Amino acid sequence: MTTDSAGERDASRSSAWPRFRRLADRVRAAAARFQGPPAPDLTQRRRHPRPIVVPARGYVFAFHIDVMFTWYSEGLREDQLGAWSVHFADLARRDVEHQAADLARHFHPHQAGSLEIQLNRLLSRAHRRYERRDVALHCKPEVRVRLDEDVKSALREAHVQRLRAESEHELTLRRIQLTDQVTQRWITLIDRLRRDPLAHAALLLSDQQLADVLDQHVFKEERSKIEDLAARLQDALGRSGRVGEPLEEHEATEIIKLLNDILKEEGEISPEVGINGNGRHASPSSGIS
Repeated sequence: MTTDSAGERDASRSSAWPRFRRLADRVRAAAARFQGPPAPDLTQRRRHPRPIVVPARGYVFAFHIDVMFTWYSEGLREDQLGAWSVHFADLARRDVEHQAADLARHFHPHQAGSLEIQLNRLLSRAHRRYERRDVALHCKPEVRVRLDEDVKSALREAHVQRLRAESEHELTLRRIQLTDQVTQRWITLIDRLRRDPLAHAALLLSDQQLADVLDQHVFKEERSKIEDLAARLQDALGRSGRVGEPLEEHEATEIIKLLNDILKEEGEISPEVGINGNGRHASPSSGIS
């Protein structure tokens, strides 16, 4: 083997080695893309200064989206990571804006919360990797969706009206419950006082206003019933010709029957005149022996 042929082989080997290294670097870079993001040595969270504005369904109102990026990479210092994250920030923002615009058109202007959930879920599914000058950064975006100011004002007014209506409804129900409780207590009290012969005197000693009310609406009615019954009994006695004379039992029974006939003629049956437990008519308690 000659010296010239050996030198040619060495030259060919030395020229092929750099090409092999470049090919190996490309293969490793391609494999890294499919392996997912590496374990980060250092991370930084940065909010993009410009929010994303995309139209809502109907293209009348818009959603305002704030974007937060979490950047991480291997083998970079903190200042390097910060510089490269600023360099790739606009590119990452455009990627998020494209996906947000495609998704936002399906949501009504007041559905900012639902859009935020769906968009974050969509963004979490993709691995984002940005490269330049042999530097690779991995990015994880998160978004916060805000309502259009006009939509927020309209919703605020609607919520205020609903809260006011619910409060008034609850207040009305509470008033009704309290009124019913107080009414039932007053009915029980008045009914007990009406049956007590000393109630009016006791009320005069305790509460003049309550005594006047009960005297006007309760005791007066009771007295009128008694006076009316006495007048009807006087009429019955007058018809029988037995006024001012003692009555025998059979005569009292006849007077009571006559009184019942008078009440039936006028369409009024007094509760004070009834039938006792033996099936006989009860005689009046006074003025009849």
